[in-house]
Amino acid sequence: MNYWRILIHPRLTRMKSENNTPKACRPQNRMSCTQDVVKTPTSIVFSNKYNKFMGFTLEERQRLNIHGLLPVCVRSPQDQMYVFESNFRSINTNIGKYQYLRIMRQSFERLYFKFVSEHVTEVLPIIYTPTVGMACMVYGMLYRGMSGVYITKYDRGHMVDVLKNWPDSKNVKAVCVTDGQRILGLGDLGANGMGICVGKMELYTALGGISPAKCLPVCLDIGTTNKNLRDDPMYIGLREDRITGKEYEDFVEEFIQSALKAFGCQTLIHFEDFATPNAFKFLEKYQDQCCYFNDDIQGTAAVGLAGLLGIQRITKIELQDHVILFCGAGSAMMGLTALLKKELQSRGLSDEELTKNLYVYDAKGLITKSSQEIPGNIADFAKDMPPIKSLEEVVEKIKPSIIMGATSAAGLFTEKILRTMAASHERPGVFAFSNPTNKAECTAEQAYKFTDGRAIYSAGSPFPPVEFNGKRLTPGQANNCFAFPGIVLGVMTALAVTVPDEVYLVTAHTLSNVPSKEDLASGKIYPNIACAKDVALEIAVNVCQYLFDNEISSDLAQLTPVPDDIREYILKNEYQLDFSSSTTETWDYPEMKPNPKPNPTKEQKQK
Repeated sequence: MNYWRILIHPRLTRMKSENNTPKACRPQNRMSCTQDVVKTPTSIVFSNKYNKFMGFTLEERQRLNIHGLLPVCVRSPQDQMYVFESNFRSINTNIGKYQYLRIMRQSFERLYFKFVSEHVTEVLPIIYTPTVGMACMVYGMLYRGMSGVYITKYDRGHMVDVLKNWPDSKNVKAVCVTDGQRILGLGDLGANGMGICVGKMELYTALGGISPAKCLPVCLDIGTTNKNLRDDPMYIGLREDRITGKEYEDFVEEFIQSALKAFGCQTLIHFEDFATPNAFKFLEKYQDQCCYFNDDIQGTAAVGLAGLLGIQRITKIELQDHVILFCGAGSAMMGLTALLKKELQSRGLSDEELTKNLYVYDAKGLITKSSQEIPGNIADFAKDMPPIKSLEEVVEKIKPSIIMGATSAAGLFTEKILRTMAASHERPGVFAFSNPTNKAECTAEQAYKFTDGRAIYSAGSPFPPVEFNGKRLTPGQANNCFAFPGIVLGVMTALAVTVPDEVYLVTAHTLSNVPSKEDLASGKIYPNIACAKDVALEIAVNVCQYLFDNEISSDLAQLTPVPDDIREYILKNEYQLDFSSSTTETWDYPEMKPNPKPNPTKEQKQK
């Protein structure tokens, strides 16, 4: 019977079916569907560039169609920083903290840089030395996705295409590049060296206020001599031996030209952690060709010279009257001695006068006239005296007032060396530049203990304060983060064509004048890391001023017109760490006059 009812009374059956259908599934008034809502793709809203996380207001969530995708709680910037801070501090290992920060960086760009900028003292040792060195050793395990561009030796002829594959390639104004051959004091880490460039460029933003959209980390993956890496199943680079010689130099030349073609002739090209011979070769070749900078040589030199100027301020003894012993003949010391030479030349000293009290010691002993294969400009400091192999004997012989080490030889500055210096000088200067901390030539505790607390001590990596005879002695940190963010910010602001050596003298003098008289009285020749952002601004202003002042004679800067107030100009254009509204601004309009009615056609009139 039901069968016949369906045939005879289909309407009745349909009505019964509709009555059992949920209301939400019933046909709606078609008028409500005539207007399409334009929705912003969720992938864009939650991209690392725009993602406010819990900071989206309820109105923004509704307008951006993400309402309900987040808990109802809305967190202020301070609340978000508290959450970041709590998570960061809850992690017990530095590598664990590094991993956490990588995730934050790739998920919440602006929040990440705000966190780094406001917690630089805590975060710097994680994203920079010393932890970044450990991270690079296991970078394949820590790798979490796109953080820069890798160019291999098989990309010859296509480097411009590879560089332009970067999503923000149209905005890039600075490139930090490494070939991974000399990562800190850890040797050839190949493609794992990307971690160094990523850390450097994050400090461009956190300390220099440079937009991350303008920054591109690059790794030249041309193989590695490190067999352990090539055999590591988690290694992310080419499992081949490193190319050398003309093939290598031609590869680098093609990269330089490709970067300038892809991003423009004013692009800053920052070379990082190249092997010493290659680093100097490329510096000599490209410094006057493009906007080129090598932080290992020039940044380290500026920071080192600032420390020497600081000791001059404390001891009231001119630099040329100090006896200075440089230990190590790598890129750091070669750069520092060259910049120190320029500084002393600017004081009117002859070559003989300025090298008289400067000594260099390397792995073979004191550099003398009889030394073989003297590297680079170190020959200027070779002494006409018998060779001495032992560093302790060298110190006993020349009695330096300042000793500087960049050797990666832990414990090189022995108790005897430090006591000998303390016996000859009231305030001996001790610089242990080598990174990470386990490579330092001596610890802060050793320096203070063996000089009766009189040493003016600074290291490349952070050391904790030391209690000595009831006094709390705080070691200085000769960290390149005091120099390169400000140098880069100044150069990029002025649109510099090249970067002359005088920029690094300006940087050194600016940095050396930051510590107050009270700081100097306590033996501090470098500012606290917490002040690094303010230091970067001061250096940038002075670098800009130098470039603008010398623009007419040497065509150094191309920014026109020159700002009346450089500081104000830089601050106005810096990367903003705080979010603004995620929706476009709207405003009221007065009621508009109605459109006039069109004149009726002939046919309309007849009707």
